[in-house]
Amino acid sequence: MISRALFHPLTLVAAAVFFLIPVVLGILQTQSMDKPELMQAALVTYVIAVALVVCPYGRRRLPDLPTALAVLLMLVSIQRSYDALDPRAELFGGQWFTLGFDGFVVVLGIRRRGGWGWATLGIAVAISMTWGARSAIGLWDAALSNAASAALLLASQLIAREYDRASVAFAEARDMVISARSHDEAEKDTVNASVQRVHEVRRLAGGLLERIAHDASPVSDYEIEQFRLTEAQLRDSIRGRSVATPYLLEVTRAARARGVQVDILDERGKPLPTAVLRSATRQSMEVLNAATSGSVTIRAFPEGDPTAVFIVHDGNAGDEEPVAIEIADVTGEVSRF
Repeated sequence: MISRALFHPLTLVAAAVFFLIPVVLGILQTQSMDKPELMQAALVTYVIAVALVVCPYGRRRLPDLPTALAVLLMLVSIQRSYDALDPRAELFGGQWFTLGFDGFVVVLGIRRRGGWGWATLGIAVAISMTWGARSAIGLWDAALSNAASAALLLASQLIAREYDRASVAFAEARDMVISARSHDEAEKDTVNASVQRVHEVRRLAGGLLERIAHDASPVSDYEIEQFRLTEAQLRDSIRGRSVATPYLLEVTRAARARGVQVDILDERGKPLPTAVLRSATRQSMEVLNAATSGSVTIRAFPEGDPTAVFIVHDGNAGDEEPVAIEIADVTGEVSRF
């Protein structure tokens, strides 16, 4: 299937400028030339020169070697075309390659090779003046036939410069938009985290805070104990953020109420993998539900450590051995000691 790009208006214009009009005219004029073999050589070198400058090369600026080779071939094509022409011939509107040569220098200007374009134009003017001095056209008329090429080359350089400025401005504006979006997203994340913490505090301590704010009666020992347990829960939700799920916090609260000392620590700083969090929650809840005394420590290790979570229960009983449980990173595999 033929690509739509082949029918793009710019593609059609380029084909007409470089190939359709100049090459067809050159082929039609070949047999009328004084030296047809030189005209054929001019056509071949012209086509190769044009192909070298219009080839994408993956970037806008033409590489050095293709540029130099294209310029050389274009100048050879121009020289061979004049050599093939009878000096007594009268040209109407210039040589067959005039339109193609104008497009050639424009491409050099657009593709950041303006210096090569002016050098090519200067040598082409010298070649045409040499031929004009030998023909009925005249030296200066032959030179003036290149005025359009000079104007087009200058215009192409100005267009390329403005395009570069617009590209830089667009890139800067895009970077500013991306930076602003990143800043907004960071602020949203901060706000969301703050809102989440407020909801967490409200869920854990809302009732007790309401009691302190609106009830002036003396605080009982039971309420003081509830304050202590709630404060410990809030501490766990901060210090052990990656491990302290709502289910684990409730079981921890019950264990503390039975006299168990519980510490939940987070050295990871980011969420645990799902399999690891599921295993850690299940194993921690089993240990805490079974504990009636002593201490339980639940620690999440930094990312990269083969052990993601380590659970230790020391019952402080002489005939009871401490329990240690390792939760492997990534897989959540459980090992007991």
